[in-house]
Amino acid sequence: MKTEPSLLDYLKSVIDPRRPRLRIPELEGDESPVLPGAGPIPAVEAPEVTSLPPGTSDGSFDEFMGPVVLPGNEPRGAAPPATVKAPLRKAPETQPPGPAPWRTLAMLVLALAAQLSLEPPDRSLSLGIVLYGLAFAAGIWAYAAGENRLPAPRGVEPKDMPVQARRTGSWLLLPLAAFTFVLMGGNQFTPLNLSVWALAIGISVWTFWQPPWPWESLRRRAADQMQRLRRPENLRWLVVLSLAALVILFFRFYRLGDVPPQMFSDHAEKLQDVQDVINGDLRIFFPRNTGREFVQMYLTAFTASVLGFGLTFMALKMGTALAGLVTMPFIYLLGVELGNRRVGLFAMLLAGMSYWLNVITRVALRFSLYPLFAAPVLYFVVRGLRRGNRNDFIWAGIFLGLGLHGYSTYRFVPIFVVLLVGLFVLHAGTMPRRIQSVYHLGVVALLAFVIFLPLLRFTTENEANRRTVLYRSMTRLGTAEREYPGPLSEIFLDNLWDAMTMMAWDNGETWVHSVVHRPALDVVSAALFYSGYIVLLVRYLHRRRWEDGFLLLAVPFLMMPSVLSLAFPNENPSLNRTGGAIVPVFLVVGLALDGVMGAVRAWGGSKWGRQAALSLVAVLLFWAAAQNYTLVFDKYYQQFRLSSWNTSELGAVIRNFADSVGDEESAWVVPWPHWVDTRLVGINAGVFIKDYALPRERLGETLAVPGPKLFLLNPLDEETLSELLRLYPGGNLQTYDSDVPGKDFLIFLVSEPSGSPQPP
Repeated sequence: MKTEPSLLDYLKSVIDPRRPRLRIPELEGDESPVLPGAGPIPAVEAPEVTSLPPGTSDGSFDEFMGPVVLPGNEPRGAAPPATVKAPLRKAPETQPPGPAPWRTLAMLVLALAAQLSLEPPDRSLSLGIVLYGLAFAAGIWAYAAGENRLPAPRGVEPKDMPVQARRTGSWLLLPLAAFTFVLMGGNQFTPLNLSVWALAIGISVWTFWQPPWPWESLRRRAADQMQRLRRPENLRWLVVLSLAALVILFFRFYRLGDVPPQMFSDHAEKLQDVQDVINGDLRIFFPRNTGREFVQMYLTAFTASVLGFGLTFMALKMGTALAGLVTMPFIYLLGVELGNRRVGLFAMLLAGMSYWLNVITRVALRFSLYPLFAAPVLYFVVRGLRRGNRNDFIWAGIFLGLGLHGYSTYRFVPIFVVLLVGLFVLHAGTMPRRIQSVYHLGVVALLAFVIFLPLLRFTTENEANRRTVLYRSMTRLGTAEREYPGPLSEIFLDNLWDAMTMMAWDNGETWVHSVVHRPALDVVSAALFYSGYIVLLVRYLHRRRWEDGFLLLAVPFLMMPSVLSLAFPNENPSLNRTGGAIVPVFLVVGLALDGVMGAVRAWGGSKWGRQAALSLVAVLLFWAAAQNYTLVFDKYYQQFRLSSWNTSELGAVIRNFADSVGDEESAWVVPWPHWVDTRLVGINAGVFIKDYALPRERLGETLAVPGPKLFLLNPLDEETLSELLRLYPGGNLQTYDSDVPGKDFLIFLVSEPSGSPQPP
């Protein structure tokens, strides 16, 4: 009777070239640890080993397995292994293909067709709903059949860290925090209070940090990374990551100077705050324009002074573009933690190319600071909960506290961190792990509190400060500015629905940071997000993994700053206030894309499955890149040009006048309702900061100014033109033909005084 070969027989066939290579059929399992979505696998009577994913060459086995050492054959001086473990990750070339993943492909095709039907201008909501419903049904069926279950988080062994802290640090922390709070009065950073604050933060970290310190293991980790790069598969992966980084850099910085092309009033306020910083006015909170936190002001001061961009639109853009860029590695790392490195790559690449992140980064306001600080907080908290490493929670606390100085919408992140730990506690298997996670939440809260102290001091200093800090929240969440337009429950549910469907339908009507009334995602990303979200929900109900629950809850909760615009529901959804949701949204997209890729690879086996899967992914990524390119560099750009005022052209005229026949002090812009911000004209003219506004009633004062004079006015302002002709009969009038339709303006040039003004 013929018997099945044992594991030892297989190992001998690998080691001994004289023996024929044996093939191990894949064992039955629910989900493959390396290639999820391969479907059910027939069981065989064999020792329990890790199954091999299809699609790899015969010669790659030893790369992943490493040198095989059998008991009794260890090198001299080496301790004999307790067991022989072979972390098999690649399959021999002869592995047969799996069943056709027609349910998964049907889900993908139907979801893409559904999203195409929702694309403007010719969109059909009813058809999109029907097709998405069919896509969801196919996705659920694929999951139930074991064809596509999405990548699962890798199993890790959590550390059992004792609940303790350094006693000396515990005694020092409270008085240092109190001293910091007292010194931060007066809304000013000083060398003294900054030193004490930094010391309080350092003591907080030292009190809870578990050795080794980062610098102690830096050399060892660098050596480990270099050793890993000697393996061909890791070197190839580094090349892939580098190519992805180049694509992201292209989308982040290509045409940054002219997309968007014009500043608006908020930018004038920001640049004035930055000028204050450069001049030594180091505020904790900047009260202009209803108040702003300090991170963007100091970041722009860095780009303006150190990087040399000056007090310009480009200085603001460069700061927020860098913020968007720093977000990317944390999305990748979180994808690796929750799935695998392909999930991290797909999530990072699609987020980096996305029109959503691109426009809120390029508009040069604080919007990109929301995902910037949300991404590392989510990464370190999730990693810390999975691994039990207290140091991860320390990093989470640092980023959580810094984010509170960035953008007011970020104030929902601390609430979500509490919710996330609570979700973990509900799913944790043992009471010690639950206690440990709650203790670690306290570490996060303490670090964040110490870093938040300057803004806390400003907020509690007086009632006016409190109102300034909370103004934007209270006018949207509460009735500080207007009454609710309807029942609160209905407004909330409508807002939640609008926010959760904005990826496929309508991302709002704010032209400053969106292409109005279109989906927030490209066709590929939207289709993958909704199909992946449904499968993720089904898997959570089936498996009850807290990591799945985290992603399901993170999307709507990080949109709450927009959803809770209850007094102004027309402002929901908005890409800026939902910016933190970029992180979980694209993680779901990455999981869905990797699930589809895994199903196709299993279908084709090693003969052509890998090539088919890579080709499909390449087509989807190219499609997403092409559409996002068009959305940002064509549609958004053109919409912005038509919607914003051309202050750069007015500024260029004044600059040319000052550099030729006149000077910067003998040029004026006559205000007109809902026309240009005259401060921006000065900034674009290179005069910071000068308001070039001169009301019609004061035109007569210019008679005392010697030399040539320049007046810029709106073409509809006939009264001002008549007054100028009366004051300066010899003046020269011409029309400036703008590159943008409807943005022409009048130039009235007085070369030399000629005659006396006519009587009125």
